[in-house]
Amino acid sequence: MRPTPLLLTAFAAVAVLLQASAVHAGIISIFQNNVLGSAQFHRQQSWPFDPDVSARRTHEFVALHGDKSEKLIERIGLGLDGRQYERREQQAVRDILYDQQQRNDEQVSGVAAGGGYHHRRLEQLSQPVQAYPASYARRR
Repeated sequence: MRPTPLLLTAFAAVAVLLQASAVHAGIISIFQNNVLGSAQFHRQQSWPFDPDVSARRTHEFVALHGDKSEKLIERIGLGLDGRQYERREQQAVRDILYDQQQRNDEQVSGVAAGGGYHHRRLEQLSQPVQAYPASYARRR
């Protein structure tokens, strides 16, 4: 049994019509989802909201995270990979060295105003302190 040209033409016409409706539906769905928004977007929702909950929980937040979240920011800055204590030690060393540097800078500015030391002594005091002391072993 060989397909006749009429049957082939009918099959082709049905395929074109089916494709046209698919194209038509595709254009409508693109327009609806991208321009108008999906049905989920337009559905009305209600959320229970209590505006006074922040006033009630302020003391709990401050106790846990500190005033203006300084404890929270420090914990985030130390990382979450199990090396928080090492980083805290490094920060303590860095803070001590920073304080020493500030004291040195204050001495330099005070000495420069008084003019009691030679220029070489001023340069020695103003040299930046190392980030880590030579005896401090950094772990990687």
